[in-house]
Amino acid sequence: MFAALTVSPVAFDYSVLDADLASNLRRQARWIRARIGKATQDLIDIGRDLVAAKKHLLDHGDFIKGVEAEVGIARRTAQAYMAIAKLADDKGEAIALFPPTTVHRPASKSAPPEIVSEVVAKAQSGDVLPDRMVSEMILEAKFQSARHEGNRLPQSKRSTIEGKEKLQARSKTEQTCPNREKKTSEAAEAMLRALGYDGVALVVKRFSDEEWPWDLISALRGLIGLDPAVPRDCQ
Repeated sequence: MFAALTVSPVAFDYSVLDADLASNLRRQARWIRARIGKATQDLIDIGRDLVAAKKHLLDHGDFIKGVEAEVGIARRTAQAYMAIAKLADDKGEAIALFPPTTVHRPASKSAPPEIVSEVVAKAQSGDVLPDRMVSEMILEAKFQSARHEGNRLPQSKRSTIEGKEKLQARSKTEQTCPNREKKTSEAAEAMLRALGYDGVALVVKRFSDEEWPWDLISALRGLIGLDPAVPRDCQ
């Protein structure tokens, strides 16, 4: 469960700084925001141009070939640009307020509509949420949706989920072994440093989706040349 998803960044306190320094920092912040807005607006404009080109080339099936050969970008990149343009057309000028690193998240087809509406509404009111917060809100909404759908599954499917919950309970029990909690925390921090936030989020999602996580571990160990993993009791 993600915490503090609705917390907004606290306004910076310039009163502790020299007046000239505070003025300069405010001016630089405005300049940076303007540059960020221009960069995102460029993405929107590129997406609109690609949409227009696709309309002309759609019947000939040459759109992707033209994009890759003449523009020099991959199909998925072109699709991302067009999705950002569609979001801007649907939601208005506030989309240009998002940094380029964030705007692709609400533009994604898999982004829950209620989260898109929430983050856009905040941007329209002048509260542009940080990228990590937007990512967490989307992941949390997807988790809750999947959990809700799970409650509506037939008994056979619910049994699978219950089995997964039992496995999770077993994991919690194992963590009570001496030093297990510390080792688990250290391993989690090491993975975060090595894979980054998005990489860890993907690992968590894949393990949550798998019916038998140990089978997934065994498959991964096989891919990197290690023996299959076997669950062990506390030692």
